[in-house]
Amino acid sequence: MAQATKERGFDLRQLECFCAVARAGSFTKAAVDLGIAQPSLSEQITKLEHSLGAALFERLSRRIELTPLGEAILGKAQALLEDAGALRDHFERAREGVRGPLRVGAIPTILPYFLAPLLRTFMERFEDIDLHVREGTTAELVEQVLEGVIDVAVVSLPVEGAGLVMRELFREPLYLAVPESHPLASSMKVQLRRLSSERLLILKDGHCLRNETLAVCDRARARFAGQFEADQLLTIFELIRAGFGVSIVPGMARGLSTGCRLLEIEPAVSRRVGYIRLERRYLSKALEAFTAYVRRDSEKAS
Repeated sequence: MAQATKERGFDLRQLECFCAVARAGSFTKAAVDLGIAQPSLSEQITKLEHSLGAALFERLSRRIELTPLGEAILGKAQALLEDAGALRDHFERAREGVRGPLRVGAIPTILPYFLAPLLRTFMERFEDIDLHVREGTTAELVEQVLEGVIDVAVVSLPVEGAGLVMRELFREPLYLAVPESHPLASSMKVQLRRLSSERLLILKDGHCLRNETLAVCDRARARFAGQFEADQLLTIFELIRAGFGVSIVPGMARGLSTGCRLLEIEPAVSRRVGYIRLERRYLSKALEAFTAYVRRDSEKAS
């Protein structure tokens, strides 16, 4: 149903925001009810109005009111949301009987930041799945998927391997991380070629983020004074805080960036995050449940 509404130029999230504002009579109260920031709510309403080609609310000095168009579509929007809720209930019933082992892998720059926060809810929802998780480099995980050691791996795409299905989940921006005392720390954006006298901190060979970092620097014709290799992002952030160098880091790791500044790279760069699995005619219910779960969570976050 979400796909059907997107084909018409809007999605269920926008309808949910529209109904919340109509119900609350206020953007501020609706944002609180939905647990989101008011600018995000306003953005969703603006997108919906743009796709419909007309305003849904008349914004008065002290209140808002539905326009005639808003009044005309409110009932249908509420019905669509109720149908979507019924679909979720159907999904919950359909998942009954989803059980068995599921072996999931992820690379170190994704597992603790994206995948790990999802696992608690996934395990609560699918209690009968015997979940096993392992961390490894992209090359290791590709080999393990091909050999049947693991069922699915969350990695940075693309990867090489015949017989693999690759599904992109989202694009993640990459940032330049510098110490708070750095001369560029107050900048919003930075061109990498301005950093030719810096030491570049990168992950060791085998990490795909290392290759992505070097490719970004090469395209920008950035020439650094030296390099230092580390085993994990945590070490890199500690060295940045100490003023030892700078690095290119994924946005999902911003929780480690206390004492650092993350600057947008100009032109913007990103990495493709997705999963890989063997191309099979039949998939286990456990694997189907997992891939559907990560896809749905990625769509909600985008």
